[in-house]
Amino acid sequence: MPLKTFDISNFPEIVAVPLTPELFAPYGGVISADHQINNVESSAANYGTATKIHKVAPVVNNYKDCPSGKEATANWNIFRCKAPKHLIADKSSYKTYTSKVLERHPFSTQTFLPMGQESHKKSFLVIVANSDSSTSPQNLPDPSQIRAFVCTGNQSVTYGAGTWHAPMVVIDEDTPHIDFAVFIHENGVPDEDCQECYFEPGYTIKYSVDGEAKL
Repeated sequence: MPLKTFDISNFPEIVAVPLTPELFAPYGGVISADHQINNVESSAANYGTATKIHKVAPVVNNYKDCPSGKEATANWNIFRCKAPKHLIADKSSYKTYTSKVLERHPFSTQTFLPMGQESHKKSFLVIVANSDSSTSPQNLPDPSQIRAFVCTGNQSVTYGAGTWHAPMVVIDEDTPHIDFAVFIHENGVPDEDCQECYFEPGYTIKYSVDGEAKL
């Protein structure tokens, strides 16, 4: 059951921008060696055959604060995701995606690592929103603060604990699916592991898979 269903009939379209660690910092962390190797602490590893880039994304387990008091386990899951073609529209010079749900994990970060994707291919969308402090203690999402990012195959994201986000959106329509390795803490209590809000008739994300397209 959703916490709330929002009417966003008159909200403007949202333009997705390229994902960078700096832009995504308010919502969690990005794992992107090409971006981070020059500006994050690093050291030599594996007898000189590797570079270790330190602490690139947060890992948080706040289940000590959950109402049930039930402990969580650290879990690796796999999400096999395909492009939601029924929600994607081709506008010639760009595309749009219509989304109707945001979710959050109140007590845990959640990391998505794409597997097997070409490193620089635009592969998926990440959609996030700030919480509205005026709705305390629920801290519902603020529909006016939804942001969207275009991610390439060599980028991963970690959603901060309690950060509102959309389910993963594959935009590589040429592939049957993308497998994501997903790291999260879970205790099996549905409302403590995941909460949702709905949006009607849905919000529109504009994005491009062509670097020359005009949004």
